[in-house]
Amino acid sequence: MIDPGRLFMLGIEGARPRRETVELFKATSASGVLLLARNIQNPLQTRALTQGLQDRLGRKLLFAVDHEGGNVLRFQRGLTVFPGNAALGRLGRERAAFEVGRQMGSELRALGIEMNLAPVLDVLTRRYNPGIGLRSFGSDPALAARLGSALVRGLESRGVRACAKHFPGKGAATRDAHVELPTIRLSRSEFEKEHLLPFRAAVRAGVSSVMSSHVLYPFFDAVPATFSRAIATELLRGTLGFKGALFTDDLGMGAVLQERRVPAAAVEAFKAGHDVLLIAFDAREQRKAVEQVRESCARGEAKTSRLEEAAARLERLSAPRPKPRGLPDFAKGVRLCRRIAQGALEVVSGRAKLPVSKREPLLVLLPDLRGMAARFTFEGGPLAPERMIRRAFAGWKNRRFERVPLEGDFPAEKLQALAADAGAVIFFCFEAARFPAEKAVLESLRRLAPSKTAVCYLRNPFDREIAPELTAVVPYGYHAASLAAALGPLTGEEPR
Repeated sequence: MIDPGRLFMLGIEGARPRRETVELFKATSASGVLLLARNIQNPLQTRALTQGLQDRLGRKLLFAVDHEGGNVLRFQRGLTVFPGNAALGRLGRERAAFEVGRQMGSELRALGIEMNLAPVLDVLTRRYNPGIGLRSFGSDPALAARLGSALVRGLESRGVRACAKHFPGKGAATRDAHVELPTIRLSRSEFEKEHLLPFRAAVRAGVSSVMSSHVLYPFFDAVPATFSRAIATELLRGTLGFKGALFTDDLGMGAVLQERRVPAAAVEAFKAGHDVLLIAFDAREQRKAVEQVRESCARGEAKTSRLEEAAARLERLSAPRPKPRGLPDFAKGVRLCRRIAQGALEVVSGRAKLPVSKREPLLVLLPDLRGMAARFTFEGGPLAPERMIRRAFAGWKNRRFERVPLEGDFPAEKLQALAADAGAVIFFCFEAARFPAEKAVLESLRRLAPSKTAVCYLRNPFDREIAPELTAVVPYGYHAASLAAALGPLTGEEPR
């Protein structure tokens, strides 16, 4: 009998192949490894990790990473950091999306990583979505279908398996599944017309795998997609005709743990039709989940054919593919980043004039990103955006920098005095919809200094709705290429 443990993809601890990790994979027979930021220091170390773990186990593993670009970043250095889907959506060019996928594929394959858990194909609505945001190509289903399919083709052309997520689409969610279970209450016809379109296109483009969502869709089923045979099997396999591997999202997320333990969730997801069961954290829970799925299969709770089908799909997914010749062209990646960032940049006119005059006393309000490394990944670390902004305004003789806390308060009296003394104000807003202190500062500037305030919305373009009359610069991302593009209209200087 096939060992059901083979169907698991597990997160691991550390940046080296630890003894505990080797023992975990020997005990579980898991076929896949999910690499997270805690496993990655630099490309050389990552390559040593992937090769070293396989050498110690004496068998091949499938290594996967969430290498989306934009908000979701696992490599802080060493690989090209792309602006992300929202910037590609603003640019709107299929060729650019294909080139991004191809560049990502070349760079990942060089490190022994053969699977990218991307692209995100969720279609946004006008409501704030804390779990997706800039990860989406936008609110146009046809555009998301074209760009997503192009990115898939680019990845697959370099021998890296793409993964379309989060099926059947959670762009209309207003809660973050990492924390709690979202429910999407649309009509079935509306949902199928808009949110399924990118997934249909990805299947036609030959995507190797699909990842489902921890979201409840009452018009499809009474249980979340992760545990729904109606979604995982009937809709995906039957209606869309998908023949590749179906992944769960991390079974340790808050949306799952509200009502289930991880081992029970793994059994239920397998029965629903998933081929790969992904658990990112906690070796003890990972072991328990494998044992519970083994016991369930031994009792005959799932048909033998279900296990055979899943194992065959995983084997096809893991089969070796030809490696690209030569080393990745990182200079090409940098040029591509800059082109996308410049093409995505949006400047919205308001009462404040751009660029800012060097003759005016300037107040620059920075998001205080210290201590945010555990919540967000930054290219070059959490202080890299601040360093870049400070360098851009180094030539201003009369300028003052102040940090706005993401958590806590910025004293209203202090802000009022600072704004009164300034001839111009630039607020680099990280995400006001998530952090009340930033929202309070934005609302205060709208009231106190609307004629001299420009806001750079780094992470959430929807924040503009809080102060729609203010001059706005929207780079659709906060990594180096996007921030460099945003600084151009603010300073009047060419991006460096």
